[in-house]
Amino acid sequence: MKKSIIAAALAATVAAPAANANVVFYGTVNVSIDYFTDNDDDQRFWSVKSNDSTIGFKGTEDLGNGLSLIWNAQTYYDFADGDAWGGGFGSYIGLAGDWGTFMYGVLDTPVMMSTAALDLFADTVADYNMSPDAIQDVTAANAIAYVSPNMNGLTVAAAIVPGEDGAAPNGISGTGLADAYSVAAMYSNNGLYLSAGGYEDLGDDHDKWRVGAGYTINAVTLNAVYEDDNDNGKTWQISGAYDFGNNTAKAMYMSEDSGDDKAWAIGLDHALSKRTKAYAVYVNGEDQVSVHGYGDDAAAFSMGMIHNF
Repeated sequence: MKKSIIAAALAATVAAPAANANVVFYGTVNVSIDYFTDNDDDQRFWSVKSNDSTIGFKGTEDLGNGLSLIWNAQTYYDFADGDAWGGGFGSYIGLAGDWGTFMYGVLDTPVMMSTAALDLFADTVADYNMSPDAIQDVTAANAIAYVSPNMNGLTVAAAIVPGEDGAAPNGISGTGLADAYSVAAMYSNNGLYLSAGGYEDLGDDHDKWRVGAGYTINAVTLNAVYEDDNDNGKTWQISGAYDFGNNTAKAMYMSEDSGDDKAWAIGLDHALSKRTKAYAVYVNGEDQVSVHGYGDDAAAFSMGMIHNF
């Protein structure tokens, strides 16, 4: 799973730079071999996919008096098809101090930040964004955001997005400074994780809110997320994981409010090192659920590796 912006913001708040201008090169290589089936159209095919593989640079500069400049430049890199620089995200400049982090650029919205830690199948065929009927994350260009410091386990975040008179790449319209906005609160303490967040696009009357909860005790993790989206309806998901040795077995079940659109997945991760793991995932989308754009009653088996550097 790629590092979330909230994790980077909190790290920037508490960590002083090692040098006056500290630049880090980093990234994630996540490539899988997938087998898709579409039961509606009786189609079956193999594919090699690069799943949100990224390359990035980030840096800090100590401005004195407890204030630091922070910046991040990150882009997708397709290790399967060879497409380079496939679109920037998580790219921003800002300031960090004991008071929190202020940043602006291409950012994960707070509602996306709020449940990122609960997606056990992140960046695989069974992640939150596997289907239009599943839980949908929102990333915003031209965003302006604030993330608070960790206050005894509680972190809050807020972001606004100008519509740039319809020229914004997010599809947001308007001429104001806050034509869309997102807020979230997250609490983490002793294995318990709770979150609530919301997003509203004032231009096209699109809004969503979600709540999440997770608990880890010893080798067991249990997570739940509920989202109410006025475009895509209400969706809930439960998931769990069990760690044994260098392995993690996990499962997920998702359903839309009507009960007609649902999906389930199982997976196994095997840690090869602290930075590298192999994984296998099977996901089944029932009724009208697609799997990353394939079919309306689709399923997929995926096996791959993730390396973080």
